[in-house]
Amino acid sequence: MDSILDFFVNIAELISSDEGFSTLRILLIISVSIIVGILAGNSAVVIFNRIPAHWLCDYNVEPSEELKQRDVQRIKSHPWKFFFSMAFVLCAIKLAVFDWQYAFAVIVSLWALLIIAISDKKYMIIPDQFVILLAISAIGYVHHHNSFLSPFFGALLGGGCMLLIGLVGKFIFKRETLGFGDVKLFGAIGLIAGPVGTATILIMCSLLSCFHFSILLIRKKIKRTDVMPLGPYIAIATAIYLVIL
Repeated sequence: MDSILDFFVNIAELISSDEGFSTLRILLIISVSIIVGILAGNSAVVIFNRIPAHWLCDYNVEPSEELKQRDVQRIKSHPWKFFFSMAFVLCAIKLAVFDWQYAFAVIVSLWALLIIAISDKKYMIIPDQFVILLAISAIGYVHHHNSFLSPFFGALLGGGCMLLIGLVGKFIFKRETLGFGDVKLFGAIGLIAGPVGTATILIMCSLLSCFHFSILLIRKKIKRTDVMPLGPYIAIATAIYLVIL
């Protein structure tokens, strides 16, 4: 009986010590990160497969029969639930060890960006509802900005640059080269990243898209006149900035 009591006393002393508290905190963070990551990865697939069909169409456009079918998976559960869950778990653990509030904000942002990237890749549309969610997640980054106006300047820079690029592209190529959804998306990213972060994401997005486009051209997978969705590149560049940089 005494030995059992001594065991629990030793455990209590270990937890109450600085080293024990630190270890317990890390274990707790890892456990919560795993749960949050799995929920985020699985829910992304489930939600995307349940999105109302008209969310995935342009305004005043009737959804296709494929989009209306409720029994057809727009994105397969296997292997994407596992892949997305592992990605969210790793991101959550990496960030939460240093700042769990920032980690939570990033997970929400990445979740919205994932839905946006898949939507743009499959249907060439960026649903406004998830752009709004992304903009709302900017609340979690307020304390990481240098000034109160930083999110405003970031949104102005991101949305303004994309709008300018779209207008220049339309003038040169005489057709739409950039959707307004991309403009709104970068405006929301600007609220999150501020002007410096937004500029960094713009540069990374340009490099990623140009590099991939060049590879596809060389491999003759696409033609020069083809238009590719920019959403996935924006999402990847933003994820890199929020998680790694």
